[in-house]
Amino acid sequence: MKDKLPFILGGVAILIASGVFLLCRSGRASDIISKSIKSTSPVRIYAENAKNTYINNKFSRHFEHLDLDHDQKISRDEYLAGRKRAFERLDKNHDNMLSFDEYAASAVRHFDQADQDHDGFLNKEDLASIDRSRNHEDIK
Repeated sequence: MKDKLPFILGGVAILIASGVFLLCRSGRASDIISKSIKSTSPVRIYAENAKNTYINNKFSRHFEHLDLDHDQKISRDEYLAGRKRAFERLDKNHDNMLSFDEYAASAVRHFDQADQDHDGFLNKEDLASIDRSRNHEDIK
C-alpha cells in the first residue's frame, strides 16, 4: 500500500486539476468566485462605489459642459449646440458635410492618442491612460 500512495495522490491531483481546468473553460469559475464574495463584502462594495463614482463624475462633467446657462437643466437648444460644436470639430474642410474620411480620421486620431507605445494595439496601460487623460480634461 505504501508503494501505491504516490500514484493514488498523483491521480487525485490530476482529477482535481482536470476539474479546475474544465470549470475555467466553461466560464463558470468567475460565477463561483463572484458568488463566494458576498454582496456586502468590502471588496465588492469598494469596486461598485469606485465604478459608480467614475461614471457619475464623467456624466457630471459632460452635463456641465452642455448646460450653457448653468441652470442644472439641458434644453434642446443647449444639447443641439453641443452636437453642433462636435460636428464642426469633425468637419475639417468646413463644407457642412462629413465625408467618411473626416469621420474616420476622428477615430484614427483617438486611437493614435491612446496607443502610447505606438505599436498599433491598445493594451491595458493604453486604456488606463485614456481614462486618466479624460479625468483631467474638460469635454470640448
